[in-house]
Amino acid sequence: MLDASYYQKTDEIIVMHTREERSLIPIIQDIQEEYRYLPPELLTYVAKQIGITEAKAYSVASFYENFSFEPKGKYVIKVCDGTACHVRKSIPILEALYKGGH
Repeated sequence: MLDASYYQKTDEIIVMHTREERSLIPIIQDIQEEYRYLPPELLTYVAKQIGITEAKAYSVASFYENFSFEPKGKYVIKVCDGTACHVRKSIPILEALYKGGH
């Protein structure tokens, strides 16, 4: 259960946009920018506030990779593990990150 302040901030974000389906992505982008993730409770709340189904909101949010339903750290580090990167020794970099770089 989220603190009431999350809903208050979300209301402030919604006010900056129109209460229409087309505002879903900008609203949830602003929420994620604020909290570094998209709390599922807020996505449900936004859907109700702009008049779309919860299913529609989740399908949009889950379609885009940049939305995360789990809290993220301040800095997100991505390491390519594709074939070209693997050949260029990306795996030792990833392993060093897992070990804490010691």
